[in-house]
Amino acid sequence: MNGVDVSTMADVNTAHDTVLEIADLSVTFRGGRPRPWAARSVVNAVAGASLTVRRGRTLGLVGESGSGKTTIGRAVLRLIEPAGGTITAAGFRVDEFRGSPPAAYRRAVQAVFQDPLGSLDPQQDVRQILAEPLRIHFSLERSARETRVRELIDMVGLSTQQLTRYPYELSGGQRQRVAIAKALAVEPELVVLDEPVSALDVSVQGQIINLLAEIQRERGISYLFIAHDLSVVRHASHDVAVLYRGRVMEVGPADRVCGSPRHPYTRRLFDAVPDLTAHTRRHTRSRVRQPADLLAQLPDLGVAPTDGGCPFFPRCPHRRVECAADFPERAPVPGGGAAACHALTDTP
Repeated sequence: MNGVDVSTMADVNTAHDTVLEIADLSVTFRGGRPRPWAARSVVNAVAGASLTVRRGRTLGLVGESGSGKTTIGRAVLRLIEPAGGTITAAGFRVDEFRGSPPAAYRRAVQAVFQDPLGSLDPQQDVRQILAEPLRIHFSLERSARETRVRELIDMVGLSTQQLTRYPYELSGGQRQRVAIAKALAVEPELVVLDEPVSALDVSVQGQIINLLAEIQRERGISYLFIAHDLSVVRHASHDVAVLYRGRVMEVGPADRVCGSPRHPYTRRLFDAVPDLTAHTRRHTRSRVRQPADLLAQLPDLGVAPTDGGCPFFPRCPHRRVECAADFPERAPVPGGGAAACHALTDTP
């Protein structure tokens, strides 16, 4: 990705302490009624997801729209209540919270969302936006708050002249820098980044990713980085987890997952990214097959997938009968990480 300094993504902390541990997480939503007199259906947005984020590292969550990426982030932030499983973040058992999370947890786990214009108070200027979390969480004198606000604005690469501006007076990149500064104001251990650069120009995306990496290197903060853009996830993350319809299909070091994917869905996901370099542009049409053509070539095993089976079964070129009813445990793969696929037992 243009403008990204990959060297800034070097490990900032080799310690193996865990900041976020998600085990067998399930999240369900009430769906529609198949018939007016019938009970509402249940949508399994996340099913049995297990993920780990180490201190000072970034875990990227990637997958198609509706794969459950944002749902996992919202469960970690306690914006929705999980149906099952456990979430341990910054030493807190998030799934055991009843009512509003304690203030200590809200300090330890912060969020940066896709649309900063929607998450920043339009009636406050930048100084007020950054001072508000300091006023809520810390007993600081006004002069101390002002000093901290100036430190934050400098940390994210903005000038003190912008402290008197309102969100609508800033560019998209500047607004996202303010949102990052607000999240960092209370010195969190974990920041959930939900599509933080998807609404920005490519050059600005690189600047924001480099900024996040620099802050991480200096302060040892952990990130849960949610995105659909594969190139962004590869450059912004140390580790990557690939989701499909609520299931974690593959997880591992970013370079290995993106450079040598093992799960059939991960391979299909990366194969779908157009390669429009001068050398390959003329071959793109012949190289990329349409989904209808791919589905027509899949073997008919005479079975239909069940709720407990692999959700990729209908589209998988390596599908087996057992895939329809049984979602496998993740198995280690060469190069680090693991993938959940019965077909991996046949591959070296």
